[in-house]
Amino acid sequence: MKKAGKMPLLGALIKHKRMKTVPFHMPGHKKGRGIQREFARLMKTDPFSLDLTELPGLDDLHKPAGPIKESQSAAARLFGADRTFYLINGTTVGIHAAVLTVCKEGEILLPRDVHLSVIGACILAGARPRYLPVKLDQEFFVPYPARAEDIASVLQKNPGVKAVFQTYPSYYGLAGDLREAAKTAHGLSIPLIADEAHGAHFRFSQRLPATALESGADISIQSTHKTLGAFTQTSMLHLKSNLVDYREVARQLGILQSTSPSYLLMASLDAAVGHLESAGEPLVEETVSTALRAREKINNIPGLHCLGEDVFGRGEIVAFDPTKLYISVKGLGLTGYQVADKLLKKYRISVELSDRFNILCMFSIGNTPQDADRLVSALNEIAGRRVRLKGAKISGGLGTLPLPQAALTPREAWFAARKTVLLKDAVGEVAAEIIAPYPPGVPLLCPGEIITSEIIETIHRLKAESVPFHGPADPALNFITIVV
Repeated sequence: MKKAGKMPLLGALIKHKRMKTVPFHMPGHKKGRGIQREFARLMKTDPFSLDLTELPGLDDLHKPAGPIKESQSAAARLFGADRTFYLINGTTVGIHAAVLTVCKEGEILLPRDVHLSVIGACILAGARPRYLPVKLDQEFFVPYPARAEDIASVLQKNPGVKAVFQTYPSYYGLAGDLREAAKTAHGLSIPLIADEAHGAHFRFSQRLPATALESGADISIQSTHKTLGAFTQTSMLHLKSNLVDYREVARQLGILQSTSPSYLLMASLDAAVGHLESAGEPLVEETVSTALRAREKINNIPGLHCLGEDVFGRGEIVAFDPTKLYISVKGLGLTGYQVADKLLKKYRISVELSDRFNILCMFSIGNTPQDADRLVSALNEIAGRRVRLKGAKISGGLGTLPLPQAALTPREAWFAARKTVLLKDAVGEVAAEIIAPYPPGVPLLCPGEIITSEIIETIHRLKAESVPFHGPADPALNFITIVV
């Protein structure tokens, strides 16, 4: 028998496993520590025997009538929904289904910093975005949640809007006034969709923000894998509404989700629900306590500062998630990239994100107090050096972001003929791709929007500061893709 061929991905995973890092990133089960015990044992000893298909007695995700239906009903009760749908294509597929359900070829109100999947949903549905104004925090360069008064104002000026979409909470843990936004939308008989990807754990602690459904959202899509104990790619769509027909949601999911759903993924959702039913509150409460203790200690380290309660009053922020530690390292004279690299190579600590100014550490039910102590100790040592590393470049930031005019819908631009031109020659052209600097992760351009000299000047300025961009076909952004 021949020797096995080269397996580069498997090799990379094995190499990472051997590093034995402390994880402060997704998924929330943190290498199995947050997985329900019986399910974890099965995955360790005999996962292949559970990798099955729609056999007698195992039900069918697309027409559930047996154990999948029973499990989804248990999830609905646990999360306070009328109906819950299991998602095996991530929160992305839930967002696509929600927008297709409520906003086919209509206008939808969006925050400018929505996830890429929402733009994808607009492309699929032929929806026309109406964007809310964005304001950035000048210390952390993250967008604030939309203000309720801005939502009311844009809805008044755009009576054709069919749905309101909100991110709740943000990737950085900031939560806006969703209750007031839902009240405004419902007063106009408009449903509100909440991208609650980062808030699946909110249900299990009074020290966390209210859930999207508790705040009045009609549809909430949660990434169970991000902050709770399920496999990557598993999410749930929760529905609690008099404005949205659950049968239409099911119909859209029927053409969007895989016709060969993984029973391992669905079983991990079922196991997560059972785990949370029995121990959700103590698990999440302990996580919150551990994160709060770490946050307090890190804030006492000279040169470090965690995004938190001090942002209240700067924007329409009513709550924040203390399990998200977005840590500014500018005071050390270092970039986030440099601190993250040092944490990984010297201390075997993996963070969720690093950028020019910050690192992001996510705590979940899979983290322990010992993990937190290790993180605090490592940051203390790094801060104690107080030496600027070679190549640190941390001076820049964004005050405001231009909001371009749209010449086409995202769908029209996506399917139009395209060509590539030099960035300097693109003034007045229509963008055919997304251009988003990171941070703050807010698009400068979306497909269908007109490229202006102001936008090009902003791109040049950020390029000079070595800011990476998400979306463009040319990562160096010497060229840009436009509509012919």
